[in-house]
Amino acid sequence: MVRPVDGLDRRQFLTRLLAAAAAGGLAACASDGDSGSGAGNGSGGTGSTAGGPPEELLASGLATSPFTLGVSSGDPLPDSVILWTRLAVDPLAADGAGGLTDDHSVRWEISADDTFETLVASGDVAATAALGHSVHVDVRGLQAGTRYHYRFRVGEHTSPVGRTGTAPADGAAVDELRFALASCQNVEVAYYAAHRSIAESDLDLVLFVGDYIYEGAGDPDALRTVPGGKCITLADYRNRYAFYHQDDDLLAARASCPWIVTWDDHEVENNYADLDSQAGASADDFAEQRFAAYQAYYEHQPIRLDPPESADWPIHRSARWGQLVDFFVLDGRQYRDDQPCGSPLDAVVSRTECDIEAAGADMLGAEQEQWLTDGLRAATATWKVLAQQTVMSALILGDIVLNVDQWDGYPQARRRLLEHIAANDIGDVVVLTGDIHTAGCGVLRTDGAESVAEPVAVEFVCTSISSNGLATAVGLDPNTLDPAIFGLTYAELIHRGYCRCTITPERWSTEFLIVEDATDPDSDVTVAATVVAEQGTPALTVV
Repeated sequence: MVRPVDGLDRRQFLTRLLAAAAAGGLAACASDGDSGSGAGNGSGGTGSTAGGPPEELLASGLATSPFTLGVSSGDPLPDSVILWTRLAVDPLAADGAGGLTDDHSVRWEISADDTFETLVASGDVAATAALGHSVHVDVRGLQAGTRYHYRFRVGEHTSPVGRTGTAPADGAAVDELRFALASCQNVEVAYYAAHRSIAESDLDLVLFVGDYIYEGAGDPDALRTVPGGKCITLADYRNRYAFYHQDDDLLAARASCPWIVTWDDHEVENNYADLDSQAGASADDFAEQRFAAYQAYYEHQPIRLDPPESADWPIHRSARWGQLVDFFVLDGRQYRDDQPCGSPLDAVVSRTECDIEAAGADMLGAEQEQWLTDGLRAATATWKVLAQQTVMSALILGDIVLNVDQWDGYPQARRRLLEHIAANDIGDVVVLTGDIHTAGCGVLRTDGAESVAEPVAVEFVCTSISSNGLATAVGLDPNTLDPAIFGLTYAELIHRGYCRCTITPERWSTEFLIVEDATDPDSDVTVAATVVAEQGTPALTVV
């Protein structure tokens, strides 16, 4: 039996409200290298290109392969990419250590092809117990805009082979970029046919914008029950990631191309805001929990950052793809104010009874917001992309704000950002979003009366990889909701899936892919719609 995910009570209520609205019940408002360095875990690579591993690797003492959690790469630069793995011989060991106690030396190898007959670069790096035996290798001296293969070795054990690539040179003209936009992959409620499709799609990148794991206690009636209770400790979070990494389709997607990742709420706790726990934990206790969650996140992602040393860990960062795209990867959780008006998140909010404007809640925090606005103003690539968590488009019906956890609960912050884009004449801004388990897209306008509001950007929202959608729990007919109620160009409420984006200097094309039956790991994955934005005009067209 497929059961709702955490927080779906609110979504069920909202879905009923949307159904009523659709029926008329509510009025709408509104270069070849030979060296590398270990990143994060402080252990440098040797830069060796010798044919075989040193003797100490052969004497690792590991009777079984430690590469049970797969391989991945991420955060590519023109001359570098991060290679990741985490060693575990017993992935779900109760102490979260993966069945290992000692530190281990890991050989990494990168090649121009999957035969590894000629290595481009290789080296040795320590997998330490302190960081869950995770490995982050910052491989330098690579050729820009080039694809590579990589693998890891410990003793006689060799990891699966991953495929990666570097970004084009910063000033390079780029004809095309193809990437997937994905989020929200509750392992308990559905399989990962969407990840199988991503792995098969020959992409340059994957952008994952949050809810990589779900932290709640295991549901005995779930399709795949996660072990244990709600995640609180480092061991809890490590084992939750390890359980997710038992899925072959997820591992294939992670190994297929570089990933650029950010988090949303479920990597720590549903709907958390800064150090405000929605479960009632004290600030001190929640800070300890958040530190554990952040460390586990680092230990399982191919991210170009040093590991966290406390509950404060800046993750927002930028990336560039030649002259084609400037990416701004945002954190909409760690610095936000609590959701306004003290309203419970299982209920909608009346704008009459709750003056959200007066609350003046901050979404990004002053420092991150300044970093973003400065970066947008200085950006020179054709497309400027905000990879972020929650829906920026206004989803408001009359007096009703459907979800104050989205940017609708933070209208002043949204207005500042959109007016900054307009005032500085920053063109071709695209916002990429997850969270809501529903697919859609629309044009973002500066606030004000609809007749005078200025279109300044477009937003694409991917549905979930597996997490239950708005309509699933109540059987909503997808034909009963007209996306125009919210000023949207397209919406799809029923299916799981992801977005596949193809970008050229002249055109942005987003395919909305849907999984026919998310409870079937072999389900067909097809294109439900394609929506296009032309360079120079903040408008969308379904083609």
